[in-house]
This record gives sequence, structure tokens and C-alpha cells, in this order.
Amino acid sequence: MNKKNLWLILIFIFIAGCATFKANEFAKRYGLMQTIDRSVETLAPGKVSFYADVQPILEKRCDVCHSCYDAPCQMKLTSFEGLERGGSRTLVYNGARLKRDIPTRLFVDAHSADQWRKMDFHPILNERDQTLTANIENSVLYMMLQLKKEHPQPTAELLPESFDIGIDRKQTCATAEDFEAYKEKYPLWGMPYALPGLNDEEHDIIIKWLRQGALINKGPEMSEKARRIINGWEDFFNGSSLKEMLVSRYIYEHLFNARIHFDALPDREFYRMVRSKTPPGENAVEINTVRPYDDPGVDQFWYRFQKVESVIVAKDHTVYPLNDQKMDRYRDLFLKDDYEVKSLPSYEPKIASNPLKTFADLPAEARYRFLLDDARYIVMGFIKGPVCRGQIALNVINDHFFVAFFDPGKDKISNDTRFLAEVSDFLAMPAERESNFNVVTGWLKYSAKQKKYLKAKEQYLKDINPDNMGNDIGIIWDGDGHNDNALLTVFRHFDSASVEKGFIGDFPKTGWVFDFPLLERVHYLLVAGFNVFGNVGHQLETRLYMDCLRMEGENNFLSFLPKDKRKEIRAEWYQGARAEFLNHLQNPFFGLERETRIHFTTDDPKKEFFKMLHQHVKPHANVVDHLNRCPDGDCVDMNAGPVEQEVDRILQKALILNGPEIQVVPDVTFIHVVAQNRDDDLAYTVIRNKALSNNSFMFGEGRRRIIEDDTLTLVKGHVGSYPNAFCRVHIDQIHNFAEDFIKIKDQLTYYNFARQYVVRRTSPNFWEEADWHYQKYLKEQPVDAGQFDMFRFNRIANKSDSKFEW
Repeated sequence: MNKKNLWLILIFIFIAGCATFKANEFAKRYGLMQTIDRSVETLAPGKVSFYADVQPILEKRCDVCHSCYDAPCQMKLTSFEGLERGGSRTLVYNGARLKRDIPTRLFVDAHSADQWRKMDFHPILNERDQTLTANIENSVLYMMLQLKKEHPQPTAELLPESFDIGIDRKQTCATAEDFEAYKEKYPLWGMPYALPGLNDEEHDIIIKWLRQGALINKGPEMSEKARRIINGWEDFFNGSSLKEMLVSRYIYEHLFNARIHFDALPDREFYRMVRSKTPPGENAVEINTVRPYDDPGVDQFWYRFQKVESVIVAKDHTVYPLNDQKMDRYRDLFLKDDYEVKSLPSYEPKIASNPLKTFADLPAEARYRFLLDDARYIVMGFIKGPVCRGQIALNVINDHFFVAFFDPGKDKISNDTRFLAEVSDFLAMPAERESNFNVVTGWLKYSAKQKKYLKAKEQYLKDINPDNMGNDIGIIWDGDGHNDNALLTVFRHFDSASVEKGFIGDFPKTGWVFDFPLLERVHYLLVAGFNVFGNVGHQLETRLYMDCLRMEGENNFLSFLPKDKRKEIRAEWYQGARAEFLNHLQNPFFGLERETRIHFTTDDPKKEFFKMLHQHVKPHANVVDHLNRCPDGDCVDMNAGPVEQEVDRILQKALILNGPEIQVVPDVTFIHVVAQNRDDDLAYTVIRNKALSNNSFMFGEGRRRIIEDDTLTLVKGHVGSYPNAFCRVHIDQIHNFAEDFIKIKDQLTYYNFARQYVVRRTSPNFWEEADWHYQKYLKEQPVDAGQFDMFRFNRIANKSDSKFEW
């Protein structure tokens, strides 16, 4: 044995010995680790209630970071179950792991503290002798809060350099036994991390709850009204015929990730649709498969609804509405047509991961109309999906683009069930391979299948268009006269994104047009088939295949433009020799010889087509963007009052900034305009759209930046789950605010602007401002709103730009 290995062994023995010593010391002081039953039927008078007293504080002060998969140390504080689970040093977002991890989904993969301890989660509540002293001194939650109390966050303008607020900062997951070392090394790192501490009242309430044993009283019971509604839906989804069973499976695989909201129930009451081992009438026992189409492993299961017990946070909140009209719609789409389902499809991965094969018996047009009815929800699934963030996945898209859809009644591809079944083998996706290592072979395999599908699609279109003419505007879905999902806008904010109804912002560089097989495959690639706990091979194959699907959507868009302009326009999207070469390999331009049926009259057909789309959809989906597309410079929102109209006009001035001048402007900025009457305060969002030369590569985004083409978008209300900055300005100062904003050109000028208007992490009124934005969001969108995440707050730029932090 060489000296190096010997030293490593000795160091390991020393560390293990220290850990054992600390554990023994804690055992002598507080007793042995034990299972604690914290549930009580009722609380004695004067006792602190978790639901009434503690959870509201955690929601406002802790869940703004400790939620979803990107919660530091997997310490999700959005529910009592998350507190009881504790923390883990294992990263969920790990793009380098060679083996897939065991899933650790709260409420799904384990159901008790003992089960979580076996999965290497450490407690943050006291699990030794239940004494007043031990309940405090052996609680990581208490230690973190007390550390902040003893070492308050400095109120200087800039955050001390000892803080790391980088997106991928190294985790430091302290346990009770090693907390003294953490405290000595990081005295300023109490909780909330890099944010102001709790006020005295909030702090005392949580400490009192911990001291009394962190007891949990019974939560609110499901109302009789909710029970009746859910019974009706569970009866619907558990029909006995083969047709009903296949329809229910199809709908479930699209709703498994949704926050179901029943219109007749309170705005903030949500449910999850699950597969259960138990029938309606009994407590649901969820089958915890990784994917919704995995084999349930039982002979019979039932579709059930479980109430969401966690605090609602914006970054993973995708709402799907259910009501009587929706049930009638499902019956009209799937159960009234005269078609036969002779057998149910397999759950074998090669079949189940391919929806065009699995559900070939269901009419294609019905499936497509189901997706379009709630198109924003479906597209938002791609963006939020089963994860909260993911830069590797999201760098496949541009920062800002528009989305439209082929009409299911007019597009032959989207409603030809027979054709889609015939080509379904070409539409297989990487999820069928699950976690794997041979990425190159997989990419070649699925890229080849994609090309075969595009060739078959091209031949199909040639056969039905003997005049060799292409698309016209009439083949675009107009929302059927009532649906406001017909046009969508996607904003990417580095490793998160947002989806808004209508065309928002100036006309972007690119657009996508979805048909049914494309929309369906993107859902199964990025939502139903994606495993956030998968290995590097699974993640890379997903990203590479999404390249093919993005380019298919872009080519659908280009097919509406003059054929002699298409290559030129696409070349703008894939600048650089390597990008153009890779694009040529992956993305052969089928249908180039077919001329569009649209007559263009300008030398900018892309912009002209966007305008046509905007005019084509019915009024319900025709969002007029007064702030960003105002040719005469004096557009107003006629539904707004005179004060709001004036603020709109003034803030529009900010949009003249672009290119190098806005490199220090954060990705997402919330603006709070304080009115004379506080009930009339206004909220706006400024979004920085970063231009890229191409989206052909997963890494090196900084090298592909075209800074000169960066733009800003101004939106009323709140867009984005991860605000990077708050600006607060009194309405009397709004002119000065706009004038100072357009002076920004570098870090110094931004610093001067920020000193006057930006609410910093170190500002005494930080929480007041954060609470105002959430309450405003909740008031304006009572069902869709969720708590904003502060993990990226005051992080001015991403890793590919110069870093400037407060």
C-alpha cells in the first residue's frame, strides 16, 4: 500500500471517529435516536398550531427557497411531511451521475421518518428524548434560525463576499451533530440564507412550536362538497369497458403532474390524480412508479384524487381545471364516437413510452383536441414539467418565441389516425431506453427514425396536394371562437421559463407551429417520459432528441413563409459553421419545393406572418400588446384607468434599451409602482431576452451569445417564478424612474439606478416587498398564483455573463 492510500484511509478513519464521537456525545446528552409520533387529535389551549401559526410563516419566509427538487439539501419545508423528512446531501439535479438515483419524491416514495432515514435523510427536528431542552438544542431548524438571530444579515448595500448565491453553489447540509463546525465556519449562514431574518414574533412562534415537540394536529378534513365532486370524477375515470379504461389511461398520463382544480371548490384547493392500489371509498394508496406509464405492478388499480397538502409555489404549479363541462367534453371527444378498443396496450417501455403507438385506437383528432383545449397547460408542462428548473433542457429553446397550432379539423396529419399508427415506429423516443450510457448510438438511432418520419410525412402531403402547394393561414387553429389558448408566448429565463397566452413582446426571432404528433411527443419526452433522477445518458438523450422536435416545430413555421426565403431565415437561426453543419445533419428541409398559399406583400415575411396569425385568431385569443408593439408610440389599454395608462406610456420608454446596454439588467425584474391609494398599486415585469447565434449545442452558451440582439419585454403583472430583482417606485417619481432606467449602460450606471430603486437582499423592507408581490399576484390570479422563489434574487446575470450580485 502506498503512502497516499494510507493517508486517505487514516483520514477516513479520523472523520468516522469524529462523527461517532459526536453521535455518542449527543446520545449521552439527549438520548438515543428514536421514532417520534408527533400527531395529536387536538392541541391544548395556548399551544402553537402548525397549520394556523407555523405553516404561514414557513410559506412566506422559508418556502421561497426550500421547495421543489431544487430545495437546498432536499429540505422541502412546504409541508409538515417535508419537515419530518429532513435533509439529504444527495443532489437531485446532478447532470453527471452514471447511475440513476432512487427517487425521493415527498408523499410518494416514503411515508414516515423511519423510511426516510433508511434513504439517508437526516432529521431537522429533534428525534431523541422529547424534553424542552432537547427539542431545541437537537433541532437543525432551531439552530439555523438561532444562528441568523445571533448573526443578523448585514444591512450594507452589497451582500458580503462570504455568501455564495450561485445557482450551482456547493451544498452544505449540516446535521445537529456537526452544526458547531458549520456555525464556526459560516457564522452569517443562518436561515433564511442570504436574506433578512424572521422578525421577533415569527421567530418566537416557531421556537415555541419546536419546544413543545413540533406536534402536528389533524389537518382540515375534506368537505362533503369536495367528496361528492371527487366521487363523481373517480366514477368517471374508473369505467369498466376497454374504451373507458384506455381513455382514462390517456388522460391520466397527461394530468399526472397537474394541480387539479375543481371549479366549484375554493381557489386554493388542489388535487393530484394518482393510480391507487385501493378503490374509491378507501384511503388512496398511490402506486409509486417513476413514470406515469410504468407498469403499476398490480392486477388492478384505480384512478383516484389526493388533496395537495403542500404550500403552493409558482415554479412547479401547473393548474388543470375540472368541472361538469370538462366531463361532457371528454365524453364528446372520446366516448360517443363509434370505434372499438379490442385490447389494452402493454406497459412495456418500448410501447408505453410511445403515445402514438399506445393510444392508436383512440381517434387522433379527439386526442389533439384534448391537448388544444388546455394548450397552455400542455406547453407549460414542457417548461416546468416534472422538475422546477433545468438549464440543460431549456437551452434547447430561445429566450423568446411565439407558438401557434395546426387546426385539428383541417390539418390532415393531425387527424389521420391510420397514418399516425402506420408511422408510430418512427416516433419512438429515448425514454424507452430509460437510463443508459451509449448516448451516441441512441442519438443516431432516434435521429434516423425522425428523418424516416419526416420523409413519410412529406410523401403523405405530396399525395394529398397534387398541385404541390403548401399551407395557408386557414389551417392555423383560431381557438374555435372561444378558446384563448390559440396563441402562446414562451419566455426562457436561463434555467427556468414561463408560458403566457397570446403574443407578448416584440416580434421574436423564431416561432413554432405544433401539429398533433409533435405536441404529443414533446409531452412524452419532457414530461411523462423524463426522469429527473435518471443518469447522464438519459438526460443527454432527452436533450438531443428535443433538438429534433424543436427544429420540426420551426420547420412547420417556415412552411408558411415564401419558399425562396426559408433557407435564408433558417440560416439566421443557426449561425456559425458548426451549427449550420449540425443543423444540416439533423434537420433536412423537407417540403422546400412547396410554395405557401399565403400572399406576402412586404420584404419581411416572418414579421408579416406573425401579424397574420394575430389577426387570424378569434377575439378571445387576440391579446393586444399595447406595451411592446406600438407602432405610433402612443398605444393605450382602453380597459385601464387614466393613471395606469399614463404609467404604461412612461414605462414604455424603457424598451428603447437593447443590446450591450442591458447586459447588467436582470433576467426578470418585478416593478412595484406605489399609487396614492395603496389599493391601486401596480405591478409590472421587465424580462431580458438574451439572443443566441444558435441552439445546436448543450454547453458553451456564453460563446454563442449575440449581445447586440438582446431585447427587453415589459409585461403587466407578474411573469416568471424566480424574480432576480424588485424595483419599487412611487408614482410621483415614475418619470424619473424611466429616465434613470434608460441611462443604464454598464455596472456603474446600474449600481446608481439600483441604489435608488432596487430593493436589495439586505434591505430592511425586503420581506415587506416580497409579501406585496405575492399578495398582488394572488389577488390577480387566485388559482394560478404561487409563492415566488428567491434563490436567484439579485443575481444580475447568469454564468455566461459578468456576475454582479447584491
